[in-house]
Amino acid sequence: MSKKPTTLEAAALTNFTPAGQAALYHIHLAQQAERDELAALEEEKKKEKRLREEIRPEEVRAGEVVDKWIKEWCPPLYQFLDIPAPPHLTIGIFVLLHLAYWYTVPWYFHFLLTWPVTYFIPLYCTWKSIYKSRDRVLWLSYWIILSVLEYFEILLFRDQARSLVWWPKLKAIFCLVMYSIIDNEIILDSRGKPKDKKPIYGAIKLVEKFLPKEKPKDDKEKGKAKEKEREKRSSGDKSREKEKDKKSSKEKDKKSKAKGTEKDKKISK
Repeated sequence: MSKKPTTLEAAALTNFTPAGQAALYHIHLAQQAERDELAALEEEKKKEKRLREEIRPEEVRAGEVVDKWIKEWCPPLYQFLDIPAPPHLTIGIFVLLHLAYWYTVPWYFHFLLTWPVTYFIPLYCTWKSIYKSRDRVLWLSYWIILSVLEYFEILLFRDQARSLVWWPKLKAIFCLVMYSIIDNEIILDSRGKPKDKKPIYGAIKLVEKFLPKEKPKDDKEKGKAKEKEREKRSSGDKSREKEKDKKSSKEKDKKSKAKGTEKDKKISK
């Protein structure tokens, strides 16, 4: 659909004198200058609006920064802390309770302090992953690693593991790192440009090292596969040619029969 000409364009089509063309050209320049001025004013307004919408240091809230940091570093921890209250408040309460338990309870019960990080958070997130397929591979890997760790713990320390103050702490830090994001894998699109980021968890990264890797196909196997594909294509082409020949032969037989019947009719007449 062609657009309707403006009054200036219509005048340019009807007025063919040099003076008229020059006048129309000057009018066009004046209109274009007005448009440029309006566009520049709109751009300035947009820049001012962006500057107003930008986050200023005095408007930044520390709680939101802490929540964002926990979510980016360890999403399962954020998911568990977000149950009773915002994570930045829950983690403060957790630290205070930890210190109170440490100074009031006898030392042989201090091994219970690491249980939330080692067992409770993973149990809750595993239960959530049963109903949602997200992070299911992470928790399968985590429980395998934890079982191997506890097996070696029994072999090395036996009943002395509870009396060791430093070991439960190291175990809790190790388990926390296992379900934390340690790296991000960049996903590329068909053009080779970065499309998205895939988080890599510590447990999955550790388990992948012990899993058997797929054997790369040799050149001979690739050649055999290509030959089989060629054979399949050639057999398919041959079968198509045979079908075409059958169809052409049937059509010829029909034509010959039709001609024979026409001749018999003429002879009978």
